Amino acid sequence: MQPNYKQYVLLLVVISFVIRLLVAASIELGNDEVYYWTYSQMLQWNYFDHPPMVALWIRLSTLNLYLQEDEVFVRLGSLISCAVATLLIFKTVEKVHSAPAGWLAALLYNASIYASIIAGIFIMPDSPQMVFWCACLYLLVKINAAPASWMYWMLFGACAGLCIMSKVHGVFIWFGLLLFIIFHKRDYIKLPQLYTALLITAIIASPILIWNINNHFITYTYHSNRVLVNHFRIKPFGFFREIVGEVLYNNPVVVFLSIAATRWWIKKRPFRSEVLALYFWIGFPMIGILISVALFKDTLPHWSGPAYVSLLPVTAIYCTSLAAQKVVPPQLRWAIALVIFALIAGVFLINFYPGTIGKKRGIELGKNDFTLDMNGWQKAGKSFATIYKEDVEKGIVKKGAAVVCYKWFPAAHEAYYFCHPLGLPMIGLGNINELHQFSFTTKESYQQVTSGPVYCIIPSNEYYDPQEKYGAYFNQIDSVTEIKSYRGNKPSRNFYIYRLSGWKKTGFDKL
Repeated sequence: MQPNYKQYVLLLVVISFVIRLLVAASIELGNDEVYYWTYSQMLQWNYFDHPPMVALWIRLSTLNLYLQEDEVFVRLGSLISCAVATLLIFKTVEKVHSAPAGWLAALLYNASIYASIIAGIFIMPDSPQMVFWCACLYLLVKINAAPASWMYWMLFGACAGLCIMSKVHGVFIWFGLLLFIIFHKRDYIKLPQLYTALLITAIIASPILIWNINNHFITYTYHSNRVLVNHFRIKPFGFFREIVGEVLYNNPVVVFLSIAATRWWIKKRPFRSEVLALYFWIGFPMIGILISVALFKDTLPHWSGPAYVSLLPVTAIYCTSLAAQKVVPPQLRWAIALVIFALIAGVFLINFYPGTIGKKRGIELGKNDFTLDMNGWQKAGKSFATIYKEDVEKGIVKKGAAVVCYKWFPAAHEAYYFCHPLGLPMIGLGNINELHQFSFTTKESYQQVTSGPVYCIIPSNEYYDPQEKYGAYFNQIDSVTEIKSYRGNKPSRNFYIYRLSGWKKTGFDKL
């Protein structure tokens, strides 16, 4: 009896969703997630670091912030995005090749740590991006079959624009398509549909440009410093980290299968399809550019995630040739086992590891422990609430006293877990390259800092000298107390609470 691959995919989507939901409910929000939550508090056409789609995703998943106190609802858009992208990648490969290959593509997508965890559990700009990226891959199949279709070109232009409005990496969709047209399909140049689709993309993505024009191109200045190579001093460690990171984030088994599939397709061409060549033009230039940049600049491995997703169709087709009679080939079993292991190990480390894997003692307790990004904030926030309420009752601070921070992290965590439950403003004081979006909040709300004592909360794993950071703004910096955080009944981190008062009138000039 022929397996019903559509039912398999639906079952995969449901099981995967439930597993990811349990993980999302079991750990606190990470650095990036709470930062993007702050985006959602005031919708804009663009933000310092990224376009606005992630903020809209959070607004939708929390029912316009009604359910934002629960981490699951903040992340719900990411969980749904992974499910939708899985269905899209299945439909794409089913159209290109067959339902069995589509089923394997869906498995490969969920076996990718980037696709199923980074963009599939954590709420990131990548979460909505992957929906529109996979939608573009599907629409390119339709366009390849019917190049004169206005509908498919218009939908592609819209999805590509929304992909860019999720994360600017979306431009690689058009970059790859244009390379494909130059080398394989020059007759597309005569199609008015091509230029109309490009115009639709430009219109949808135009708020990014307009916002940057009004804000002195802050986004481009910041990101260009991260990726543009202005010197040629090779950084071997950064290059090695990028390569290893790409392999780990996209699942070593999936990456090696993708490499083998690419060689297989180029050498033997057992299944000819122009759209597979198009996916190569989308994926490989992106990977090549990021690896080249990593030679000279620090990069983040998850940036390459969409490129590897573009290689999944040919990888899935290759896998059908390895084990034609098996629903799940042995190689994919290893890939799935690896991602399940990563989930279990991650949840254990974050929630149950005794103490800290970072610095064990001293004023910087917990330093270099990445697991603390998602642990201990909620309890510490409740302890701070007690301190704040006692200070208000004693008349030491005014009700609604602000909390200040010099950097976007830990400012975003403190905004979500310390300030938001109490209705306190989080104000950034410092350099825009450290504050990011919080620098805009500062300019609008700094009067709340000047009117009375404010708080400063310093986690020991991100310790800094408050006198050094805030001495230019305040005459008096008083240590109040410290909140001790434990994991597995062992000390994991401390939170040092300070009160700052005596605003210096010249201080704001130095922001």
